[in-house]
Amino acid sequence: MKRFICQCGQEVFFQNTHCNACGIELGFSPSKQTVLALFENKNEPNWHRYDGLANSYRICQHRDHDIQCNWLIEGEPDHVQCISCRTTRTIPALDQPENMRRWTVMEANKRRMIFGLLDMGLSITSYIEDKEHGLAFDFLEDQRTNASMNEEHILSGHAKGVITINVAEADGSYREATREAMNESFRSLLGHFRHEIGHYYWERLIPHSIDYLAFKQLFGDETQDYGTALDQYYLNGPTDNWQDNYISAYASMHPLEDWAETWSHYMLMRETIETAFNYQICPKLTPYSDFDIWMSEWMELAVVLNALSRSIGNADAYPFIISETVNTKLKFIHHLVNG
Repeated sequence: MKRFICQCGQEVFFQNTHCNACGIELGFSPSKQTVLALFENKNEPNWHRYDGLANSYRICQHRDHDIQCNWLIEGEPDHVQCISCRTTRTIPALDQPENMRRWTVMEANKRRMIFGLLDMGLSITSYIEDKEHGLAFDFLEDQRTNASMNEEHILSGHAKGVITINVAEADGSYREATREAMNESFRSLLGHFRHEIGHYYWERLIPHSIDYLAFKQLFGDETQDYGTALDQYYLNGPTDNWQDNYISAYASMHPLEDWAETWSHYMLMRETIETAFNYQICPKLTPYSDFDIWMSEWMELAVVLNALSRSIGNADAYPFIISETVNTKLKFIHHLVNG
């Protein structure tokens, strides 16, 4: 994540709607990838704002809503929601006491994930603009959190541009219990978003491209039966010595899950590196560096992250092993994105 500075010189953050020092309202510009100071445009309705640089913006419909979206709408007169909010197709039932908080957490993580995609130079098109290929999110719940639901279990997943995430993932207690039950070393809501968007961009970037054969050589044949692979994984567990070839145990289940897990990990690394660079922790390292240098510096940063985490009594912040095979897969994604 980048660092953002208000016009008054105070540091502000990605999600801020106003500066705590000078009080001016702030908005995030997706095209400029920065937080802007906002001033009312006296010649337009009060909801129309600009940054004082002759650029006109409108605030998202959800700015003054409980979810407090600070993203701006740019040059899209037909929309009342920002590029992130209008990808949400289904929200949980708001008559349930916890669901407004869960929805708020979902949207905040989605905006951070979309920031990462835009920073990678990838376009975002919602299902509203493109019914066939656009991106849609369904935030659903099941009987475990709402007895009136028909579904006993809602699982996160992607199908033809629609990403489904169980809103219970917004609860830390649920994620931790699930992480322990699944014997996972790491589980985060942002990680879910990054994983599922990996499936979406696989469909957008790989099948009909010159990179398809390279994908198959690295990740395997994605045409193998997914249902069978899933059943075998939950029956027998991950392959032996899975750390030699996969970033996570789940990645060993099927080539498409290997891709999504590796994509998610690449996004994690890229955004953490950008944050470290902008806070002068790794002043020479950027997401655009030569990959081998990038990876070497990343491993040194991971040691520091884990040491800091242990010092405050937490588990390792980075509980992963990057094998030579995983390194090659990450390098493939790095060149795909930066190319």
